Amino acid sequence: MARFMTETPPAHWLRYLIVAALLQVSPWSRADEFKDFVQPLLAQKCVRCHGGEELKGEINLKQFNRGSQLLSQPELISNVLDILEADQMPPEGEPGLSESERSKLVVTFKSILRDSVAGIRPSALPLRRLNRLQYNNAVKDIFQLRCDVFSLPEKLMTRQTQYLQTDLNEMPAQVEVTSHSMQPLPGLQGVNPFPKDLRASHGFDNQASQLTLSPLLLDTFLQLSVSILESPDFNEKNVGIWKTFFRAPAKELDLTLEIRNRLTPFLGLAFRSAVPDETIDRYVAYTLASLDRGLPFSDSMKKTASAALSSPLFLYRSSGESDQTDSFELASNLSFFLWNSGPDQQLLDLAATRELKERQTLHKTIDRMFSDARIERFLDAFPAQWMQLENVLAVTPDPKQNRYFRLDGNFPASLQMVLEPLLVFDMVFVENRPIRELINPPVVYQSDFLKTWYNSELKPPGVDRQRILAENKEKETSRQQLRATIQSHQLALAAFRKSIRDRLLEKIKKDPEAQPPLDLKPYAAWEFNGDLTESIRSLDLEAHGEINFVDDKVVLNQAYLLSKNLPIDLKAKSLEVWCEVHDLNQRGGGVMGIQGPGDFFDTIVLGERRDKHWISGSNGFSRTEDFPESTPETKIKKMLHLVMIYAPDGTTSLYRDGQPYGKPYRHGEATFPKDRSSVIFGLRHVPAADDRYLSVTIDKARLYDRALTAEEVAASASGNNYYVTEQQLQTALSDQEKRTLEHLTESISAAQTSFERIAPSVDPAKAQENAQRVFDDELRRKLHSPLFERAAAKDPRYGGIITNAAMLSMTSGPTRTHPIARGAWIIEVILNDPPPPPPNDIPPLNEDAADKNLTIREKFSKHRENVNCAGCHSRLDPLGFALENFDITGRWRDRYQNGRDVDATGTLMRKYDFSNVVQFKQALVNQRQRFAKAFTAHLLRYALARELTPADSIAIEEIVANTDQHDHSLRAIIREIILHRAFVGN
Repeated sequence: MARFMTETPPAHWLRYLIVAALLQVSPWSRADEFKDFVQPLLAQKCVRCHGGEELKGEINLKQFNRGSQLLSQPELISNVLDILEADQMPPEGEPGLSESERSKLVVTFKSILRDSVAGIRPSALPLRRLNRLQYNNAVKDIFQLRCDVFSLPEKLMTRQTQYLQTDLNEMPAQVEVTSHSMQPLPGLQGVNPFPKDLRASHGFDNQASQLTLSPLLLDTFLQLSVSILESPDFNEKNVGIWKTFFRAPAKELDLTLEIRNRLTPFLGLAFRSAVPDETIDRYVAYTLASLDRGLPFSDSMKKTASAALSSPLFLYRSSGESDQTDSFELASNLSFFLWNSGPDQQLLDLAATRELKERQTLHKTIDRMFSDARIERFLDAFPAQWMQLENVLAVTPDPKQNRYFRLDGNFPASLQMVLEPLLVFDMVFVENRPIRELINPPVVYQSDFLKTWYNSELKPPGVDRQRILAENKEKETSRQQLRATIQSHQLALAAFRKSIRDRLLEKIKKDPEAQPPLDLKPYAAWEFNGDLTESIRSLDLEAHGEINFVDDKVVLNQAYLLSKNLPIDLKAKSLEVWCEVHDLNQRGGGVMGIQGPGDFFDTIVLGERRDKHWISGSNGFSRTEDFPESTPETKIKKMLHLVMIYAPDGTTSLYRDGQPYGKPYRHGEATFPKDRSSVIFGLRHVPAADDRYLSVTIDKARLYDRALTAEEVAASASGNNYYVTEQQLQTALSDQEKRTLEHLTESISAAQTSFERIAPSVDPAKAQENAQRVFDDELRRKLHSPLFERAAAKDPRYGGIITNAAMLSMTSGPTRTHPIARGAWIIEVILNDPPPPPPNDIPPLNEDAADKNLTIREKFSKHRENVNCAGCHSRLDPLGFALENFDITGRWRDRYQNGRDVDATGTLMRKYDFSNVVQFKQALVNQRQRFAKAFTAHLLRYALARELTPADSIAIEEIVANTDQHDHSLRAIIREIILHRAFVGN
């Protein structure tokens, strides 16, 4: 024995002593079974590869002559068991084991493993700090904060519908959820989180081996505790314990006692245990010292609370050293497992009385914690990390293959996709369903966006070009017919009205006093006759430039005339001029305008731009359109009648030869005050440095101090002041004429209405663009909708945590699917049997060099031919290729882009053949025990916050066996994990 102790490493000698003692007291009862069954079977089926000169997998089974020799190697036993249960050995091509042989071998090795780990307790967990989520939640709970301490991008789903606290234990038919991961909700102002926690090999961020504390991180924690209490958001509005903890007590109270009464429960929550009196005394003294320095009570309590958050008792978790500390450790383990936070007062009270370890009390505690709102934190952490869903946020599929994934650059489709598997997990938890429904659920929660993503061609409806062109032709034919009808009726109406007006005008001319004509007398009028110089002087105009007088008309050649100041204020007015333009001088010039205060002026302008004439206003705005009939060769050789009318409502209208020209423009009321305004003829309309002016002949001009009506303009253009008003015309009509007028007017109106009702002709290309725009807008609306609806899983291809767009997207590359990545995800997450990393000397798949006509399966065949790769590929390939019908964004496809059919056939665990993904999922579901063990192992590792040991394999077996009667429901597995000695301790 002494020799054994000296040759054995100190860390293991006690375990070997215990095993040896057990062997001496009670020889292994299965020795004959090992000799008669196990050893011959190993020699026949296994030793050739695992006992020769070149050991496969570094496992030597030839060295064991007796079963007792295996007892000292629990890890080897556990590995062999995993291989046997997964039917991975013997490898393909080698003589296999019969089912009876395999079953008996598994039972025997389980017995050996149980004996091997008997009496061995796992080592105490090392001192470890809180991770980010735990720190945030612990601080939030201690102060009863109404917001997070800092932003948490790792929180992938925000539940807007509060369905976790329902008495019916059933999810509602509709829920509203969203993901803020890419734009996380803010925490307290001025508080920055410490860096994201490292993930262990299985993806969990709560593992003790990863939660170390460097000096730099410790300094970050110290700064963080100060910034929390000093944040402007840390106030009475956001802090639930403000009144009972931070608000100053009444003056008549004993201050020291009041501080102690407040700090005692606070420190108990912060330090997650009973706090010794001497520790409380130090914090009370620290608070009193702050008060003595003149700090207000609230600020003094803030400094004390900040000091508590900086304490190792808050930042660290450690294993207990006595029954009572074990009880407090159990309370912490429970709360950090299910709530990702420290224990509440009720848990601490149960720990203090040591009732928490009592099985009945523990059952009630689990029920309470399940129904508490803080259970959401378990659902925020475990499922997302277990399914590795954070990876989907980094997905960037090639937009040439699917432009809709990033239809909104700030809100990619992945933010909708990630919610679907999380809702599946929520449903299985809330409704306590069997965990196999995580793979193949009978119901699903999907949004309108995901329904469209999965079930549509993801493109707008096509446009029928021929139908559109035919409809356009029908519309144009109808327009032409209606135009002809309107024109015919308008000509008839104009002729009819003219006949009535002519009759009235003759009557007026014969008896003017009976029907006086409308007076078009202007405010000022300029008519040139006689001597030019005398005319200009009498009209009170200033002459500038070369001015001539021809045939009673003034000719301005690069010249202009300027009136003296107007004697009255003009607000509503009209400008009227008869002119003939000789030279537009390329840029043109003003014919007549009004100069206002400062540099403000308005003018009727004629000019030439882009081979067209135009009329416009100056001073920064334009009020007319181009003359449609103008060409570069066109010269205006007739005398034009131009009128610019300012209406009191601020609109300006232009008339050319008595007809409206262009649409009225609104620019605000124009005011020209007296003594500060003047009238200009031949106004220069080019830059001052450009010495070119308008050449124009002006016959006469008028300025009105009111806005003319259209009829008045028409009358003025006709050269007289006589015209018949509408009221005069109506009075003069006989009954028969009234009916004729009414019939013509109604006919025109009806035809005009029909004309306006004809929809515009459609450009087929623009129609397709519009259809695309409408489709994009609708899809974008769906993308941002938080509503998910419960529905029966009618399409078995979709649904569950495997066949959803999130998992399928995050295991694909930008341009093609990655079957190996998908297979690795399934073997790690679903089967908990991760393969070793690939050998370093294996070259990557050179897709560019491969034949474009090959399928992905054919391209990977070379890897399977490599003896060093075949073992892993035989396990991974069937799992990954089973999902090949889903493209890089999780949409179904029957063929690759090269036209080749997708081959999704394979065999699961060398036993269960499948031809499509539906059969593949069903094969996984049929392996309920295998999945239950794998899932339990993941969950146990998360619950214990450490790597699992061979002894934990026994715990997993027991937990799975105990939950079999509950069909391995999720809550039952969680409950059994907590009740098991691996979690609760002895």
